Amino acid sequence: MLQFEEVAQITVAAIQETKDHSKKEDEKKIKSPHEQRNDRVKEHVAHLIKNVSFHGLSYVADKRNNYFRRAIWFLITVGAFIYAVEKVYESTVNYFSYPFKTARMKIYVNELNFPAVSFCNLNDFLFSKLNGTKLDESILYPDDPEKNNVSEIEISNITSDATIRLDQMLVECEFEGKKCTHENFTDFWTMQGELCFTFNSGKNSHSLLKVSGVGVLRSLKLTINVQHYEYYRDEMAGGIHLMIHGQDEEPVKMQGQIVSPGYSFYVKVEKKTIMNLEKPYKTECGTVKLKYFDRYSMHTCWLEQLTDYVNKMCHCKDFFMPGNIPYCSLPELQNCTWIEWAKFNKDKMYKCPLPCKIDLYGVSLSRALFPTTQYSSILAEQFRKQPHVLSIVHNITDELLFMRDNLLRFIIYYDDLSYEVLEQKPSYETLVWLGDIGGQIGLFIGAGVMSYFEFLDCLAIVIYTRFFQKFTSS
Repeated sequence: MLQFEEVAQITVAAIQETKDHSKKEDEKKIKSPHEQRNDRVKEHVAHLIKNVSFHGLSYVADKRNNYFRRAIWFLITVGAFIYAVEKVYESTVNYFSYPFKTARMKIYVNELNFPAVSFCNLNDFLFSKLNGTKLDESILYPDDPEKNNVSEIEISNITSDATIRLDQMLVECEFEGKKCTHENFTDFWTMQGELCFTFNSGKNSHSLLKVSGVGVLRSLKLTINVQHYEYYRDEMAGGIHLMIHGQDEEPVKMQGQIVSPGYSFYVKVEKKTIMNLEKPYKTECGTVKLKYFDRYSMHTCWLEQLTDYVNKMCHCKDFFMPGNIPYCSLPELQNCTWIEWAKFNKDKMYKCPLPCKIDLYGVSLSRALFPTTQYSSILAEQFRKQPHVLSIVHNITDELLFMRDNLLRFIIYYDDLSYEVLEQKPSYETLVWLGDIGGQIGLFIGAGVMSYFEFLDCLAIVIYTRFFQKFTSS
């Protein structure tokens, strides 16, 4: 039998061997902080791949699948991802091209602003006042230095005296059955040199007029004497330049309609409002602060910038330009102003954005012979009371011929209490763009908003684990 001492020695040896084995096992399990950090990152990434809602990734990463199956899923996933990226790119390019559509609608109202009605005589100066003056001689003999030497003051005095007058042109004025006079008009010069007059301009204390009815009874009626007998020698056509426009416009460049005497013109007006989009859309509508005008339009902007440019280059202005600037003399006009004006337009030196709201007025004209034989005798009696045409009327032998050679009539009215609105609207808005992107990604790779949060969540955990979480060897 074993002695007690032998048993004790065997027991101690066995315990010691067990402790040594446990110590070796513990030494094998202990890892450095760097190794622990990498293992933890791998765990997070593996967990994401296994549970993420992106279709295909779990099949590619699942080691239980053979390599052939994983390769097939890899190709499918990459192909779907590339196609989704292509579609997202196309949608993004389309969005940042800022496309828009135009919505058309008809608005019916109880009353409408009556448009501004401007007209210009094709003749600017009275022949009886200009004939024989220095300015007349300079026009007749432009190459003669002596006769062409007309000062700025002389031009101003002569043209002021010879300019046509509205009170002599306006035979009849009636708005909605109420009489109006030349005092209801404002005047301006066009760039072609025409002196024009505007009814319902909304300027210089003239209140804006409205109409609550349609047709001839709610119209503006004007009878105008073009004073054909006073036309200057270089005028080849006689008549009136008619323009229908909004109160925001200064129609110095407008085309309008040219109408001749001898007719009564029925002018049916239709209002149209255009609403444009601001930058970044292609129309890039906006305004520029003007110092000579209260309201912005492309015409007023162009005129103001032209005036400033001509004043800078020539130190004077043409007679149709605004501002408290000296008028140019005839040599200055010929040698500087008109040359710089042409350069200004040719080089497009003006920067005038398209207004965000534009009121346009379409017109349709019909006409009838004016005046009738019976009415011409009534008008002749009226003319005989006017001193400026007294001698001419006394000398005429055919009253009807005289009236049809000098008189015309406008009847301007709305046919309908409505206006058309053309409004530009974005055709590819932000929410639609995001919806397209989400649809393409969701269709091809199965990702949604939550998928992105899963990636962000994993990324945050990985960053924290990698750079901030502390690991020890114990």
